[in-house]
Amino acid sequence: MMTEPDRHERARGNGSRDPWANAPTSELGDQVLPRWFVLTAIAAALAATAVAVVAFASIGRDDLPAAQRRPPPDPNFTTAVGAVDVGTAEPVPYDAACARLDGVRVAGSEADRARLRRGLAAVCNTDLPAGTAAAVTDFAEDRGVVRFATFEATGVDSTASLPDGPPVILINTRYQRTDAAWIAPLIAHDATLRALEPGSATAALAAREAEATVCDRLLGDDSGSRSCADARAVLTLDDPLAALRGAGFE
Repeated sequence: MMTEPDRHERARGNGSRDPWANAPTSELGDQVLPRWFVLTAIAAALAATAVAVVAFASIGRDDLPAAQRRPPPDPNFTTAVGAVDVGTAEPVPYDAACARLDGVRVAGSEADRARLRRGLAAVCNTDLPAGTAAAVTDFAEDRGVVRFATFEATGVDSTASLPDGPPVILINTRYQRTDAAWIAPLIAHDATLRALEPGSATAALAAREAEATVCDRLLGDDSGSRSCADARAVLTLDDPLAALRGAGFE
């Protein structure tokens, strides 16, 4: 075991200066990192983590592979969106909805509610796949609410509360300024995902299929809807399930 004097002696014998010669040692003679070094290392690690988070948040949505543009669920929502900002307006029934949407409610300003009704009407007027139609009807029968929200993850188009919470579909506020019909594929997506196992790749793929189907039947190929473009991009991957698993789905 090398003692403190031994290290000093060896350093002098080599004619070199040992930068750790004066470093503290434990009671067993093992060298202990100086406190300043430990604190500096911790600070550097924290700074690196902060930089990584900021860098991740700053990645452009379009820079992400299509399968990663809808993250896996978090404890509250079918698609993780970070912090959520929603209004406080009480939901009101969507009167005169089609039978498929009987019971559904909308919330927000008068203009918001009018836009959401147009989006829901587009759902009524679209021939949905059986599974999607059932999921939408279940959402409505549970007096589900559709409203706009601002997400921390600004690039995510929509999300829904998980099955054990109040049934709510939140639409990114950017859709307050687009064709109201673009909301319909989002409702199909989120109702489908909410009805399945949101964390599984097969459910994520089924939701994308529902979304793409509504896009095709309601909007056609050239609608300009980015959610439709994303859904089609996922479905045309060589192995969409593998891509979704690579994005964090199970």
